[in-house]
Amino acid sequence: ASDQCCNCFMTIFPAFHKLLLVRYCCFLGSPSTSSASLLRSSHHRFAAFRSTRSTSFDAQQGQFAFQFAPKLFPSPHLQTRRNLCIISPPHHLYKAAATPQIFQTMSRRSSRASTVAAAAKISVANDDDDGALSENELSPKDPVPLKGAEKAKGDNATATIKKATKKKASPKKKASPKKKAATKKGKAKASSDDEDNSEPKAKKKAAPKKRKSKSASEDESSTTEKAKPPKKKKAADHQRWTERTPLTRHWDPEQAMASTGSYTFTVISWNVAGLRAFVKKQPDALMNLANKYNADVICLQETKLQEGHLDDPKLKLREHFEEKLEGYDGHWSYSLEKKGYSGTAMFIKKRQGGAKTKTEDDKKGKKQATLGAFFGSSKADEGKTDTSAKGGDNNSTGDIPISHLEPINVDTELGLPAHDGEGRTITAEFPLFYLTNVYVPNSGQKLDRLGYRTEQWDADFLAKMQQLEKEGNKPIIWLGDLNVAHNEKDTWNEGAKHLVKSAGTTVEERTSFERQLSAGYTDAFRHLHPEGRGQYSYWSQRAGNREPNKGLRLDYFICSNELMEDGDGKKARVRDSYIVPDQLGSDHCPIVLEIEIKK
Repeated sequence: ASDQCCNCFMTIFPAFHKLLLVRYCCFLGSPSTSSASLLRSSHHRFAAFRSTRSTSFDAQQGQFAFQFAPKLFPSPHLQTRRNLCIISPPHHLYKAAATPQIFQTMSRRSSRASTVAAAAKISVANDDDDGALSENELSPKDPVPLKGAEKAKGDNATATIKKATKKKASPKKKASPKKKAATKKGKAKASSDDEDNSEPKAKKKAAPKKRKSKSASEDESSTTEKAKPPKKKKAADHQRWTERTPLTRHWDPEQAMASTGSYTFTVISWNVAGLRAFVKKQPDALMNLANKYNADVICLQETKLQEGHLDDPKLKLREHFEEKLEGYDGHWSYSLEKKGYSGTAMFIKKRQGGAKTKTEDDKKGKKQATLGAFFGSSKADEGKTDTSAKGGDNNSTGDIPISHLEPINVDTELGLPAHDGEGRTITAEFPLFYLTNVYVPNSGQKLDRLGYRTEQWDADFLAKMQQLEKEGNKPIIWLGDLNVAHNEKDTWNEGAKHLVKSAGTTVEERTSFERQLSAGYTDAFRHLHPEGRGQYSYWSQRAGNREPNKGLRLDYFICSNELMEDGDGKKARVRDSYIVPDQLGSDHCPIVLEIEIKK
């Protein structure tokens, strides 16, 4: 009966013994000295059983029997081996018998099947041997446990074990926090530990590896040191000027008021980027600005208002300006072609009765589009002296006649049908000069309006300014957001590659602006502060550039050259111009111009 069971066992399982052997090998580990000897010993122990049976087994079946032989033919050695493999991982089994060198050759589960399969092939090759491997063949000093096999197959097994050793080194590389050079040294040390008793030729080869690792680390350090200067060069490809240099004030209005025959006429310009949102965020900003600088004129750009917004009961803009700027007359220019777009406003301090605004509605006999009514002007104000001007008394203008400080008329159109539909200009004529508030068209993110701006608008606007100057026989000042950064002093990152394709910094816009200046006009701020750096008037809110002062100077006072020169008989002279970067409320900040009016 036992013979029949054994025959049945050997008939059914040979078809699956390879699969089971591979699964068993996953728990067996790589063929170290002890494991290889156990495989060989199990094969020879099973040879006696094979010789008594008619069924022929090959060598791999003998290895397969290593797992099941203890059940058929009890053996203390095999039973102990089997029990230890079941209870704990294989490396616990090898601790007592194997040396540290052999223990370190154990690899991951993924490599165990291939290494034991190689041992199985070697055992088949040595199937005719009578006993287990000798001590010389499987000495602990030799890191390759299969040295006694045939040369060709032994080389294959050695290559397999070396691959396993390389795979084992990868976790050490991850665990090491050192640099690449130290990692390479660690790898060299690990390989030397696995093969510390190898032939002297291998040791000679290991020494150059260490030298190479040192040279490689030195090369890497030298390359990193060489790589740093190019980074500095890249940073130096364009300027990065964010420091705001302090400015020297050239004029003191209070001191000028103490002298006779002099009055400081102050003009403020500010792009508010939408007046409705501006009033909600900074309801007192305009009032505080007017009181701080005692402004005679306040010019706003990009109001984005329509004609009906002032009387809108939800917005209550009329009531707001009646309260905050009650001492000023307001004049508005709206965009008629596009809603919520462009728009300008000019607030002029009331003197005797305010100026009349000339619009197309005036010509047609319609009601004026001004705010003189809701600012509180009435017939009772006519004939009075100025008590709201600097000083707060009747003599606040000194010896200067009030007639020199009030406008003759205000025009909310440029007089050019090709450009008047967007509400970009308001021109006030004073006795001593013209004052034009302008919001120059932006060329657009894709520069789709670059041609219109440089070839049409700039040329027509310059011609209009020259015409007013010639016909009125008086100098002119145009001010506002001109949407151009003139040169490197007006740009924080001059030299950046994208600037030539960005609105406000293209070659065409700068060339056109220089053409206007060369026609007899002066940038007041740059003329008075030629060395001023970091004095910007615009910062991108989307990029958060205001705090680090990464901005552009886009807002200007452009004056006739004669206003910048001293001379006998001149009644108007530009004394100072500066920027107020600390004033919040918009992505632009206010700019200020101070003009001395003489008797």
